[in-house]
Amino acid sequence: MRYLQISTNPSTVDLYTNTIVPDFADKPDYVSPAFIPIPEGKDTLTVSFFHPDYADTTINIALALNDTSFIIVALRQSFDDEEISNKHDMLKHRNRRILGGYFKWASIVPFTISGVSAIASLYNISKAKDHKKAMENTRFLNERYNAHMRKFVDHRESAKTAKTVSGIFFVTGLAFLTAGFVLSF
Repeated sequence: MRYLQISTNPSTVDLYTNTIVPDFADKPDYVSPAFIPIPEGKDTLTVSFFHPDYADTTINIALALNDTSFIIVALRQSFDDEEISNKHDMLKHRNRRILGGYFKWASIVPFTISGVSAIASLYNISKAKDHKKAMENTRFLNERYNAHMRKFVDHRESAKTAKTVSGIFFVTGLAFLTAGFVLSF
């Protein structure tokens, strides 16, 4: 496998590959210094360089045929305050997108807990119905009836608790997912 080794001045620059006009608000493909794998049969690679305090640069790099290619790129510092401000806004937008992605992934946990709690609630409702039916079939108030009554009450309360937990975690998961989608745009 061949590689393109890129070093830059300044030392950490966002690298976007194979696109002429990248969206710098997206997560970069690489951060310099980087070793970029080159697919077989490819002899050139387009790389865009982004740093908020430097001028954007896009270059088409000719690659060595059988070995690792090396390139050092020195970016020109930008003194345009409006351009620098716009680039910092892009970075804020990128960070919001990344945070949104984390929120979307984090919503899996509360949705899973909600689902497990819903299953536990259904199980306890079923058991409570079984004990209620057993109480109705018992003709006399005896120890057996009291045991079914205790188990009926226990399962009913467990079902209520599981239903509440399921609802709370479902709403939490929905809030995380909604926040994730809102921040992702």
